[in-house]
Amino acid sequence: MTDRKHFGSDNHAGTHPRVLTALADANTGDADSYGADLWTTRLQERVVAVFGPGARGFPVFNGTAANVLSLAALLRPYEAVICAGTAHIHVDECGAPERFTSSKLLPVPTPDGKLTPELIATRMDGVGDQHHVQPRAISLAQVTELGTCYRPDELAAIVGYAREHDLLVHMDGARLANAVAHLGCSAREITEGVDVLSFGATKNGAMNADAVVVLRPELADTFPYVRK
Repeated sequence: MTDRKHFGSDNHAGTHPRVLTALADANTGDADSYGADLWTTRLQERVVAVFGPGARGFPVFNGTAANVLSLAALLRPYEAVICAGTAHIHVDECGAPERFTSSKLLPVPTPDGKLTPELIATRMDGVGDQHHVQPRAISLAQVTELGTCYRPDELAAIVGYAREHDLLVHMDGARLANAVAHLGCSAREITEGVDVLSFGATKNGAMNADAVVVLRPELADTFPYVRK
C-alpha cells in the first residue's frame, strides 16, 4: 500500500484493522465447517438484528457471486430481470448473471440510475406472450452506480408495484452502508419489502467476503443448494 488516497472505489482501501483483529481472534482452535460453527451462528444473529426476524445470511466470496446467486434463487430460465441500464449486473459483471442464471436482463434507461414504477412498466409489455421472456424480478442498486439512493418512500412504491404484478425484488447492496449513512435510515428501512439482498462487506472494510441476505423466509431453505 502507498500513502496515496484512491476514491474510485471503496475496495481500493485496505482491510479495516478491527476486521483483521477479529479474523486473528477467530483463527484459533478447530470448528465445524459449512456453517456449523460459532461464527456463522453469530452472523445469523447479527443479520436478524439488522434486517429483522426471518432474515438469513449466506457468505459468498464477492459481489458478483452475491448478485448472480441472488438472481438464480429467484428465476427460471425463461424469466427476466428488469434493471437500470447502469446496473452493475448489466454493465460490470461480464455477462455472469445471464450466463449462470440462463435468464435475460431487461435494462431500462434512467436519468439518475434509479428505477421507478413508471420506468419498470416500460419493460412489462411481453407479459403473457409465449414468444417473450417473462419479467419475474426487479433489481435495484442501493447505492446506485451513479451515487443516488432510494428513499424509503421510493422503495415502497417499487415494492408495491412488484407485488401488484407478481414480481420479486432483488437489491444490489454492495454499498448499502453508504446509503444508511447518507439517508440517516436503518438498513431495515431501506430494504423493506426486498426479497433477496446482495450485502456488500468488501466495500465496507472487510477482507474478501460479501453475503446474500435472504429476506423472504421461504427462499432461505433452498438457497444453500443454489450457493453450492
